[in-house]
Amino acid sequence: MTGRESGRAGTPLERVLVVRNDGLGDLILTLPLIASLKKQWPQCRVTVLMNAALAPLAPLLGDVEDIIADPGVLLKRHLSGVSPEVRRAGEAALIEEVRAGGFDAALLPYAESATARLVHRAGIPLRVGPLRRAFFWRFNRHVRQTRRGSDRAEFHLNLDYLTPLGLGTGYTPPTLLLGSGWSGNRPQSVGEYVVLHPHKRSGTALTWPLEHFVALGEGLNQAGYAVTVVGDEADRPVLEGAFAKHFWAQMAIGRPLTELGRLIAAAQLFVGNSSGPLHLAGLVGTPHVAFYPQDRVSAPARWRTLPTPGAPQAFRDYLLATTFPKACVACVGPRCPYYPCVASLTLADAWQAIAAWGLRVPETPGAEQHNPRQ
Repeated sequence: MTGRESGRAGTPLERVLVVRNDGLGDLILTLPLIASLKKQWPQCRVTVLMNAALAPLAPLLGDVEDIIADPGVLLKRHLSGVSPEVRRAGEAALIEEVRAGGFDAALLPYAESATARLVHRAGIPLRVGPLRRAFFWRFNRHVRQTRRGSDRAEFHLNLDYLTPLGLGTGYTPPTLLLGSGWSGNRPQSVGEYVVLHPHKRSGTALTWPLEHFVALGEGLNQAGYAVTVVGDEADRPVLEGAFAKHFWAQMAIGRPLTELGRLIAAAQLFVGNSSGPLHLAGLVGTPHVAFYPQDRVSAPARWRTLPTPGAPQAFRDYLLATTFPKACVACVGPRCPYYPCVASLTLADAWQAIAAWGLRVPETPGAEQHNPRQ
């Protein structure tokens, strides 16, 4: 009897679909779920339904056998400008592709109504999804958890989706295939460089000010590093306006995802806000420093990077957030007396975090500033 026929918790399954078709960071934080699944059921074949824009990452993911690419016809955030006819046709094509995969189970650590409908209509026997959603009835096994305001890391919350299969939820690092031009060996020569990702358009979390990133870049150059500034093509006007006039800033804007990944993998350091490229740095093992707000929805306790070999003992030493005397669940914006709190993180905080990785900092990184976190 195959796992598809039995459906009993703990029975090894032959083919599992993991649906994670939103952002880069979200996909990366789901990889420990896949790695743990493969560790416990080595013969299981895992396919990921992912955002088509992230498909170039697939050759890097050693625990994933196949992918199905969502061209942007399922999630609400992707449907702006997509006609109803295109959306329906795209969803119908994906249903047929998923049905043809013959999957025993589908895991949806993030679900919207269209993705729930997809796995239901494709006839997948076991469908694991969240209980606290209006479309819960499309799943026949549920995960009872509240993510909003949780103090647990996102990758741990994703691991909970193994429980309905009768599997353990211990953390397993993803298997990476760093061939084909990917390299985790950072140069130890005059060509040492750092990557800055200073702009975040999505507005999902408060960010460190651009002028702080400019001052940090200048100091990193003084410490002997070349500085490369990255961002999407849509970020170009903002980034060039802030950095192009500085001789030490090399611009690498709008690079393809694989090229961006190689650039980050070979860097001595990545510095940015809470973003997909930050999680890519954590995935490939590059030392990284980032700035977060303190509210529980967006804080590093929830959105920390994957554990990185050689990292400082506490992730709060390099994923920085303020700790004002206010218990924040979600950011209320200008109504808060400490808004924008992330701007209060200082250059001194950043240099301390960089030094915690054992990296060079300028001999005179600037006057000590008041540190609101102390």
